Amino acid sequence: MFWLKHMSRIKPKDAIENCKESIKCTHFNWIEIAAYILKWIPFSAICGIIVGLIASLFDYFVLLINTTIPNKPLFVATFAVLVAMITGLYIKNDATIAGPGINYVLNHMEKPVSFKSLIKKFIISVLALSGVFTAGREGPSFFIGSSISLYLSKTIKLKEGYSRKIALIGAGAFTSALLKAPLGGAIFALEIAYVSDMEYESFPQVLIASVFSYLVFSFLRGKHSLMNLSGVSTAWSIHSIPMLMLLGLVIALATYIFISSFHFANCISSFIAPVFRPIVGVILALPLLVILLSHDKLDLLNASVNYQALTNISVIHLSIYQSLKYLLLMMSIIPLTIGFGISGGLILPSLIMGAILGNLFGGLFNENIVLFSLSGMAAFLAATAKTPLAAIVLVLEISQTDLIIPLTASVIVSYIFSYGVNAYTSQQECKLNLPIQ
Repeated sequence: MFWLKHMSRIKPKDAIENCKESIKCTHFNWIEIAAYILKWIPFSAICGIIVGLIASLFDYFVLLINTTIPNKPLFVATFAVLVAMITGLYIKNDATIAGPGINYVLNHMEKPVSFKSLIKKFIISVLALSGVFTAGREGPSFFIGSSISLYLSKTIKLKEGYSRKIALIGAGAFTSALLKAPLGGAIFALEIAYVSDMEYESFPQVLIASVFSYLVFSFLRGKHSLMNLSGVSTAWSIHSIPMLMLLGLVIALATYIFISSFHFANCISSFIAPVFRPIVGVILALPLLVILLSHDKLDLLNASVNYQALTNISVIHLSIYQSLKYLLLMMSIIPLTIGFGISGGLILPSLIMGAILGNLFGGLFNENIVLFSLSGMAAFLAATAKTPLAAIVLVLEISQTDLIIPLTASVIVSYIFSYGVNAYTSQQECKLNLPIQ
Protein backbone atom coordinates (compact mmCIF):
# COMPACT_ATOMS: atom_id res chain seq x y z
CA MET A 1 0.00 0.00 0.00
CA PHE A 2 1.01 3.63 -0.45
CA TRP A 3 1.55 4.33 3.23
CA LEU A 4 3.68 1.19 3.65
CA LYS A 5 6.05 2.34 0.88
CA HIS A 6 6.64 5.65 2.65
CA MET A 7 7.10 4.31 6.17
CA SER A 8 10.34 5.17 7.93
CA ARG A 9 13.17 2.75 7.22
CA ILE A 10 14.36 2.96 10.84
CA LYS A 11 14.38 -0.46 12.43
CA PRO A 12 11.70 -1.01 15.09
CA LYS A 13 14.36 -1.73 17.70
CA ASP A 14 16.15 1.58 16.97
CA ALA A 15 12.83 3.47 16.95
CA ILE A 16 12.03 2.09 20.40
CA GLU A 17 15.46 3.16 21.70
CA ASN A 18 14.94 6.66 20.29
CA CYS A 19 11.58 6.89 22.03
CA LYS A 20 13.15 5.81 25.31
CA GLU A 21 15.81 8.54 25.01
CA SER A 22 13.16 11.15 24.21
CA ILE A 23 11.16 10.13 27.26
CA LYS A 24 14.28 10.34 29.42
CA CYS A 25 14.82 13.93 28.25
CA THR A 26 11.24 14.83 29.20
CA HIS A 27 11.06 15.20 32.95
CA PHE A 28 10.33 17.66 35.72
CA ASN A 29 13.32 19.78 36.70
CA TRP A 30 12.79 19.45 40.41
CA ILE A 31 15.89 21.51 41.21
CA GLU A 32 14.50 24.56 39.41
CA ILE A 33 11.01 23.98 40.77
CA ALA A 34 12.37 23.73 44.32
CA ALA A 35 14.45 26.90 43.78
CA TYR A 36 11.31 28.84 42.85
CA ILE A 37 9.15 27.42 45.63
CA LEU A 38 11.73 27.67 48.42
CA LYS A 39 13.69 30.75 47.31
CA TRP A 40 12.48 32.98 44.49
CA ILE A 41 8.73 33.07 45.08
CA PRO A 42 9.03 33.85 48.84
CA PHE A 43 11.82 36.37 48.25
CA SER A 44 9.97 38.12 45.41
CA ALA A 45 6.72 38.26 47.40
CA ILE A 46 8.41 39.65 50.53
CA CYS A 47 10.38 42.15 48.46
CA GLY A 48 7.19 43.25 46.69
CA ILE A 49 5.36 43.80 49.99
CA ILE A 50 8.22 45.83 51.49
CA VAL A 51 8.67 47.87 48.32
CA GLY A 52 4.91 48.47 48.12
CA LEU A 53 4.90 49.87 51.66
CA ILE A 54 7.87 52.18 50.99
CA ALA A 55 6.38 53.28 47.67
CA SER A 56 3.13 54.14 49.48
CA LEU A 57 5.10 56.24 51.95
CA PHE A 58 6.88 57.92 49.03
CA ASP A 59 3.58 58.77 47.33
CA TYR A 60 2.08 60.01 50.61
CA PHE A 61 4.88 62.54 51.15
CA VAL A 62 4.73 63.71 47.53
CA LEU A 63 1.02 64.48 47.85
CA LEU A 64 1.43 66.00 51.32
CA ILE A 65 4.07 68.48 50.18
CA ASN A 66 2.15 69.26 47.01
CA THR A 67 -0.91 70.37 48.98
CA THR A 68 1.19 72.90 50.92
CA ILE A 69 2.58 74.71 47.85
CA PRO A 70 0.33 77.56 46.66
CA ASN A 71 -0.10 77.59 42.91
CA LYS A 72 1.46 81.05 42.59
CA PRO A 73 4.56 82.02 40.56
CA LEU A 74 6.45 83.36 43.62
CA PHE A 75 5.86 80.23 45.71
CA VAL A 76 6.60 77.88 42.82
CA ALA A 77 9.85 79.70 42.02
CA THR A 78 10.89 79.78 45.67
CA PHE A 79 10.19 76.08 46.16
CA ALA A 80 12.05 75.20 42.94
CA VAL A 81 15.14 77.09 44.09
CA LEU A 82 14.91 75.52 47.55
CA VAL A 83 14.75 72.00 46.08
CA ALA A 84 17.71 72.81 43.84
CA MET A 85 19.76 74.04 46.81
CA ILE A 86 18.99 70.93 48.88
CA THR A 87 19.77 68.70 45.91
CA GLY A 88 23.07 70.50 45.35
CA LEU A 89 24.09 70.06 48.98
CA TYR A 90 23.21 66.37 48.87
CA ILE A 91 25.02 65.59 45.62
CA LYS A 92 28.09 67.63 46.55
CA ASN A 93 29.80 64.55 47.98
CA ASP A 94 27.46 61.92 46.56
CA ALA A 95 27.01 62.28 42.80
CA THR A 96 25.37 58.85 42.58
CA ILE A 97 22.00 60.27 43.63
CA ALA A 98 21.83 63.01 40.98
CA GLY A 99 19.46 62.92 38.01
CA PRO A 100 17.28 59.97 36.97
CA GLY A 101 19.38 57.24 38.62
CA ILE A 102 18.78 54.49 36.06
CA ASN A 103 22.22 54.80 34.44
CA TYR A 104 23.83 54.37 37.84
CA VAL A 105 21.80 51.25 38.62
CA LEU A 106 22.58 49.68 35.23
CA ASN A 107 26.29 50.12 35.97
CA HIS A 108 26.18 49.07 39.64
CA MET A 109 23.81 46.13 40.08
CA GLU A 110 26.28 44.11 42.13
CA LYS A 111 25.74 45.98 45.40
CA PRO A 112 23.30 48.47 46.95
CA VAL A 113 24.14 52.11 47.55
CA SER A 114 24.83 53.13 51.12
CA PHE A 115 21.83 53.53 53.40
CA LYS A 116 22.70 57.23 53.73
CA SER A 117 22.59 57.66 49.93
CA LEU A 118 19.28 55.84 49.83
CA ILE A 119 17.73 58.26 52.35
CA LYS A 120 19.12 61.25 50.47
CA LYS A 121 17.72 59.98 47.17
CA PHE A 122 14.34 59.43 48.81
CA ILE A 123 14.25 62.99 50.18
CA ILE A 124 15.37 64.86 47.06
CA SER A 125 13.10 62.70 44.88
CA VAL A 126 10.04 63.41 47.03
CA LEU A 127 10.81 67.12 46.89
CA ALA A 128 11.42 67.14 43.13
CA LEU A 129 8.21 65.24 42.38
CA SER A 130 5.98 67.33 44.62
CA GLY A 131 4.57 69.60 41.96
CA VAL A 132 7.17 71.95 40.47
CA PHE A 133 9.32 69.81 38.19
CA THR A 134 7.64 67.65 35.55
CA ALA A 135 9.80 64.62 36.26
CA GLY A 136 9.07 60.91 36.18
CA ARG A 137 8.92 58.59 39.16
CA GLU A 138 10.65 55.65 37.49
CA GLY A 139 14.19 57.04 37.88
CA PRO A 140 14.09 57.34 41.68
CA SER A 141 11.96 54.20 41.95
CA PHE A 142 14.50 52.19 39.96
CA PHE A 143 17.33 53.52 42.13
CA ILE A 144 15.58 53.01 45.48
CA GLY A 145 13.88 49.72 44.62
CA SER A 146 17.04 47.99 43.42
CA SER A 147 18.91 48.84 46.64
CA ILE A 148 16.02 47.75 48.86
CA SER A 149 15.99 44.38 47.10
CA LEU A 150 19.76 43.97 47.42
CA TYR A 151 19.65 44.87 51.13
CA LEU A 152 16.87 42.32 51.65
CA SER A 153 18.89 39.60 49.92
CA LYS A 154 21.81 40.27 52.26
CA THR A 155 19.56 40.26 55.31
CA ILE A 156 18.15 36.83 54.54
CA LYS A 157 21.55 35.67 53.27
CA LEU A 158 20.44 34.80 49.77
CA LYS A 159 23.23 33.05 47.88
CA GLU A 160 25.54 35.49 46.10
CA GLY A 161 25.80 35.50 42.33
CA TYR A 162 22.26 36.71 41.64
CA SER A 163 22.81 40.43 42.29
CA ARG A 164 21.65 41.50 38.83
CA LYS A 165 18.41 39.55 39.08
CA ILE A 166 17.82 40.73 42.66
CA ALA A 167 18.35 44.39 41.72
CA LEU A 168 15.83 44.11 38.88
CA ILE A 169 13.25 42.51 41.21
CA GLY A 170 13.23 45.56 43.48
CA ALA A 171 13.50 48.07 40.64
CA GLY A 172 10.57 46.56 38.79
CA ALA A 173 8.46 46.30 41.95
CA PHE A 174 8.95 49.96 42.93
CA THR A 175 8.31 51.19 39.39
CA SER A 176 5.18 49.03 39.08
CA ALA A 177 3.76 50.38 42.34
CA LEU A 178 4.25 54.07 41.60
CA LEU A 179 2.94 53.74 38.03
CA LYS A 180 0.16 51.34 39.04
CA ALA A 181 1.20 49.13 36.15
CA PRO A 182 2.44 45.74 37.39
CA LEU A 183 3.09 44.18 33.99
CA GLY A 184 4.38 47.35 32.33
CA GLY A 185 6.67 48.16 35.26
CA ALA A 186 8.05 44.60 35.31
CA ILE A 187 8.73 44.59 31.57
CA PHE A 188 10.33 48.04 31.76
CA ALA A 189 12.79 46.79 34.39
CA LEU A 190 13.65 43.76 32.28
CA GLU A 191 13.90 45.69 29.00
CA ILE A 192 15.74 48.85 30.07
CA ALA A 193 19.20 47.27 30.34
CA TYR A 194 19.39 46.64 26.59
CA VAL A 195 18.61 48.38 23.32
CA SER A 196 17.41 45.21 21.59
CA ASP A 197 17.22 42.51 24.22
CA MET A 198 15.55 41.63 27.50
CA GLU A 199 16.23 39.82 30.80
CA TYR A 200 13.82 36.98 30.01
CA GLU A 201 15.12 34.64 32.71
CA SER A 202 14.21 37.09 35.47
CA PHE A 203 10.64 37.65 34.30
CA PRO A 204 8.82 35.38 36.82
CA GLN A 205 10.59 36.85 39.85
CA VAL A 206 10.21 40.47 38.75
CA LEU A 207 6.54 39.98 37.87
CA ILE A 208 5.76 38.32 41.22
CA ALA A 209 7.38 41.20 43.12
CA SER A 210 5.64 43.76 40.91
CA VAL A 211 2.21 42.22 41.48
CA PHE A 212 2.68 42.17 45.26
CA SER A 213 3.99 45.75 45.38
CA TYR A 214 1.10 46.90 43.18
CA LEU A 215 -1.47 45.18 45.42
CA VAL A 216 0.00 46.74 48.58
CA PHE A 217 0.27 50.18 46.97
CA SER A 218 -3.26 50.04 45.54
CA PHE A 219 -4.67 48.95 48.89
CA LEU A 220 -3.00 51.85 50.71
CA ARG A 221 -3.13 54.56 48.03
CA GLY A 222 -6.24 53.67 45.99
CA LYS A 223 -7.01 51.37 43.08
CA HIS A 224 -7.80 54.00 40.45
CA SER A 225 -5.68 54.02 37.27
CA LEU A 226 -3.39 56.95 36.52
CA MET A 227 -5.56 58.10 33.62
CA ASN A 228 -9.33 58.55 33.68
CA LEU A 229 -10.73 58.00 30.19
CA SER A 230 -14.09 56.58 31.17
CA GLY A 231 -16.78 57.54 28.69
CA VAL A 232 -14.22 58.75 26.15
CA SER A 233 -14.15 57.10 22.74
CA THR A 234 -10.92 55.39 21.68
CA ALA A 235 -12.33 54.02 18.42
CA TRP A 236 -9.87 53.46 15.59
CA SER A 237 -10.00 52.20 12.02
CA ILE A 238 -7.51 50.70 9.60
CA HIS A 239 -7.06 53.97 7.70
CA SER A 240 -5.62 55.51 10.89
CA ILE A 241 -2.60 53.17 10.84
CA PRO A 242 -0.58 55.01 8.13
CA MET A 243 -1.04 58.30 9.98
CA LEU A 244 -0.01 56.65 13.25
CA MET A 245 3.12 55.35 11.51
CA LEU A 246 3.82 58.89 10.27
CA LEU A 247 3.38 60.05 13.88
CA GLY A 248 5.99 57.50 14.91
CA LEU A 249 8.40 58.90 12.32
CA VAL A 250 7.93 62.48 13.55
CA ILE A 251 8.36 61.30 17.14
CA ALA A 252 11.64 59.60 16.21
CA LEU A 253 12.91 63.01 15.02
CA ALA A 254 11.53 64.79 18.10
CA THR A 255 13.21 62.20 20.31
CA TYR A 256 16.54 62.88 18.65
CA ILE A 257 16.18 66.61 19.36
CA PHE A 258 15.08 66.03 22.95
CA ILE A 259 17.75 63.47 23.86
CA SER A 260 20.48 65.50 22.17
CA SER A 261 19.52 68.57 24.18
CA PHE A 262 19.29 66.48 27.37
CA HIS A 263 22.76 64.99 26.92
CA PHE A 264 24.16 68.39 25.94
CA ALA A 265 22.74 69.98 29.11
CA ASN A 266 24.08 67.09 31.17
CA CYS A 267 27.52 67.56 29.60
CA ILE A 268 27.52 71.34 30.16
CA SER A 269 26.48 70.84 33.78
CA SER A 270 29.57 68.69 34.40
CA PHE A 271 31.70 71.86 34.19
CA ILE A 272 29.85 73.25 37.21
CA ALA A 273 30.61 72.14 40.76
CA PRO A 274 28.00 69.57 41.90
CA VAL A 275 26.81 71.75 44.78
CA PHE A 276 25.88 74.56 42.36
CA ARG A 277 24.79 72.40 39.42
CA PRO A 278 21.05 72.03 40.22
CA ILE A 279 20.61 75.66 41.26
CA VAL A 280 22.19 76.94 38.02
CA GLY A 281 19.90 74.73 35.94
CA VAL A 282 16.79 75.71 37.90
CA ILE A 283 17.58 79.44 37.69
CA LEU A 284 17.95 79.08 33.91
CA ALA A 285 14.64 77.19 33.81
CA LEU A 286 12.73 79.56 36.13
CA PRO A 287 11.44 81.92 33.38
CA LEU A 288 10.17 78.89 31.48
CA LEU A 289 8.55 77.44 34.60
CA VAL A 290 6.76 80.75 35.24
CA ILE A 291 5.56 80.88 31.61
CA LEU A 292 4.32 77.31 31.90
CA LEU A 293 2.54 78.07 35.18
CA SER A 294 0.75 81.07 33.68
CA HIS A 295 -0.54 78.99 30.74
CA ASP A 296 -0.81 75.63 32.48
CA LYS A 297 -4.35 74.57 31.66
CA LEU A 298 -3.02 71.03 31.25
CA ASP A 299 -1.70 70.94 34.84
CA LEU A 300 1.79 69.96 33.65
CA LEU A 301 3.58 71.17 36.79
CA ASN A 302 1.55 68.74 38.90
CA ALA A 303 1.90 65.86 36.47
CA SER A 304 4.35 63.94 38.68
CA VAL A 305 1.86 64.18 41.57
CA ASN A 306 -1.44 63.07 40.05
CA TYR A 307 -0.72 62.36 36.35
CA GLN A 308 -3.85 64.34 35.50
CA ALA A 309 -1.90 66.10 32.74
CA LEU A 310 -1.86 62.88 30.68
CA THR A 311 -5.65 62.70 30.77
CA ASN A 312 -5.96 66.41 29.99
CA ILE A 313 -3.71 66.20 26.94
CA SER A 314 -5.64 63.18 25.68
CA VAL A 315 -9.09 64.79 25.84
CA ILE A 316 -8.48 68.54 25.33
CA HIS A 317 -8.12 69.59 21.70
CA LEU A 318 -4.95 71.72 21.50
CA SER A 319 -4.31 74.21 18.72
CA ILE A 320 -1.10 73.96 16.70
CA TYR A 321 0.29 76.96 18.59
CA GLN A 322 -0.56 75.47 21.99
CA SER A 323 0.90 72.08 21.10
CA LEU A 324 4.19 73.55 19.87
CA LYS A 325 4.38 75.90 22.87
CA TYR A 326 3.96 73.12 25.41
CA LEU A 327 6.33 70.84 23.50
CA LEU A 328 9.11 73.45 23.34
CA LEU A 329 8.67 74.32 27.01
CA MET A 330 8.97 70.66 28.00
CA MET A 331 11.97 70.09 25.74
CA SER A 332 13.70 73.06 27.37
CA ILE A 333 12.71 72.59 31.02
CA ILE A 334 13.58 68.89 31.33
CA PRO A 335 17.26 69.24 30.23
CA LEU A 336 17.71 72.27 32.51
CA THR A 337 16.28 70.47 35.55
CA ILE A 338 16.79 66.72 35.36
CA GLY A 339 19.82 67.19 33.09
CA PHE A 340 21.41 69.40 35.76
CA GLY A 341 20.90 66.89 38.56
CA ILE A 342 17.32 67.31 39.79
CA SER A 343 16.14 63.87 40.86
CA GLY A 344 13.50 62.49 38.52
CA GLY A 345 12.97 60.13 35.60
CA LEU A 346 12.24 60.55 31.92
CA ILE A 347 9.19 58.29 31.52
CA LEU A 348 6.65 60.96 32.45
CA PRO A 349 8.23 63.72 30.32
CA SER A 350 8.38 61.25 27.42
CA LEU A 351 4.72 60.34 27.86
CA ILE A 352 3.74 64.01 28.01
CA MET A 353 5.72 65.06 24.93
CA GLY A 354 4.44 62.05 23.00
CA ALA A 355 0.86 62.83 24.00
CA ILE A 356 1.26 66.45 22.87
CA LEU A 357 2.56 65.39 19.46
CA GLY A 358 -0.22 62.82 19.20
CA ASN A 359 -2.80 65.48 20.05
CA LEU A 360 -1.30 67.73 17.36
CA PHE A 361 -1.49 64.98 14.74
CA GLY A 362 -5.00 64.00 15.73
CA GLY A 363 -6.12 67.59 15.24
CA LEU A 364 -4.31 68.01 11.93
CA PHE A 365 -5.85 64.88 10.43
CA ASN A 366 -9.22 65.31 12.12
CA GLU A 367 -8.76 61.98 13.91
CA ASN A 368 -9.56 60.76 17.41
CA ILE A 369 -7.15 62.77 19.58
CA VAL A 370 -7.39 60.23 22.41
CA LEU A 371 -6.17 57.48 20.09
CA PHE A 372 -3.34 59.61 18.73
CA SER A 373 -2.34 60.97 22.14
CA LEU A 374 -2.04 57.47 23.63
CA SER A 375 -0.15 56.23 20.57
CA GLY A 376 2.18 59.22 20.82
CA MET A 377 2.82 58.47 24.49
CA ALA A 378 3.87 54.90 23.74
CA ALA A 379 5.93 55.88 20.69
CA PHE A 380 7.90 58.62 22.47
CA LEU A 381 8.65 56.37 25.45
CA ALA A 382 9.75 53.52 23.18
CA ALA A 383 12.07 55.82 21.26
CA THR A 384 13.49 57.48 24.37
CA ALA A 385 14.08 54.45 26.58
CA LYS A 386 14.39 51.78 23.84
CA THR A 387 11.68 49.74 25.59
CA PRO A 388 9.01 49.13 22.89
CA LEU A 389 7.21 46.27 24.63
CA ALA A 390 7.14 48.04 28.00
CA ALA A 391 5.89 51.24 26.32
CA ILE A 392 2.91 49.48 24.77
CA VAL A 393 1.96 47.55 27.90
CA LEU A 394 2.52 50.53 30.21
CA VAL A 395 0.26 52.86 28.22
CA LEU A 396 -2.42 50.17 27.96
CA GLU A 397 -2.31 49.66 31.75
CA ILE A 398 -2.37 53.30 32.82
CA SER A 399 -5.11 54.19 30.33
CA GLN A 400 -7.20 51.01 30.76
CA THR A 401 -7.79 50.82 26.99
CA ASP A 402 -7.55 48.14 24.31
CA LEU A 403 -5.47 49.78 21.59
CA ILE A 404 -2.61 47.36 21.09
CA ILE A 405 -2.64 47.50 17.25
CA PRO A 406 -2.56 51.31 16.79
CA LEU A 407 -0.06 51.70 19.62
CA THR A 408 2.17 49.07 18.04
CA ALA A 409 2.07 50.85 14.68
CA SER A 410 3.50 54.10 16.05
CA VAL A 411 5.86 52.38 18.52
CA ILE A 412 7.60 50.19 15.94
CA VAL A 413 8.24 53.12 13.60
CA SER A 414 9.54 55.45 16.33
CA TYR A 415 11.70 52.67 17.82
CA ILE A 416 13.30 51.71 14.49
CA PHE A 417 13.90 55.22 13.18
CA SER A 418 15.37 56.42 16.48
CA TYR A 419 17.84 53.53 16.69
CA GLY A 420 21.15 54.77 18.06
CA VAL A 421 19.48 57.56 20.06
CA ASN A 422 19.37 56.54 23.73
CA ALA A 423 18.36 58.47 26.83
CA TYR A 424 20.19 55.95 29.03
CA THR A 425 23.79 55.77 27.86
CA SER A 426 24.53 52.69 29.98
CA GLN A 427 22.25 50.43 27.93
CA GLN A 428 23.99 47.49 26.28
CA GLU A 429 23.17 46.59 22.69
CA CYS A 430 22.31 43.05 23.77
CA LYS A 431 23.34 40.41 26.29
CA LEU A 432 26.34 39.33 24.20
CA ASN A 433 27.98 42.65 25.08
CA LEU A 434 27.33 42.31 28.81
CA PRO A 435 30.50 41.79 30.92
CA ILE A 436 30.61 38.45 32.70
CA GLN A 437 30.29 38.94 36.47
